[in-house]
Amino acid sequence: MNSLTRLTDRAALLLYWLGGVLIVAMMLIVIADVAARGLFSLTDGQLDLTFVGGIELVKFSLLFSMLLAFPHAVDKGQIVVDLFTQQMNAARLRFFTGGYTLGFGLLGAAWCWRFTEAAHSARQTGELTQDLLLPMSAIYQAASLALAVLALRALLVGVNIVMGTHAPEQERHS
Repeated sequence: MNSLTRLTDRAALLLYWLGGVLIVAMMLIVIADVAARGLFSLTDGQLDLTFVGGIELVKFSLLFSMLLAFPHAVDKGQIVVDLFTQQMNAARLRFFTGGYTLGFGLLGAAWCWRFTEAAHSARQTGELTQDLLLPMSAIYQAASLALAVLALRALLVGVNIVMGTHAPEQERHS
């Protein structure tokens, strides 16, 4: 189980970095689109460097930057309300933290299942994006893969937290 946990941790970190690259790409797309529209406006249409699909590129970059960051952040982003947890002993707090992480893993698995179904449906109908004419089935499959990594990592981290072999992020920093 340790080797599987290390493998999912590395995969999650790789996806996290890829999500960061997509955030930067999204920012550059927005800057390029705004600059091209500004030049078009300033030259009264004489210089047309505008491009089709900028909104779709930004939309899918945002989607994937979030989906790719989820697996790495699953054990780092829990909000702890100290008012409810300050009187809990460590074992009970670990149980609730692990249970929450396990629940997030189940939610990730449900999302993965839904995106897999959507990919199958899009493949059958030949659904394409509106502007770029990209196959939606490939987009849904990629989202499903990222969510599968989320589900697997959240389930492994949740079990490790409940069993006491993985300290929650809050305990590591205090």
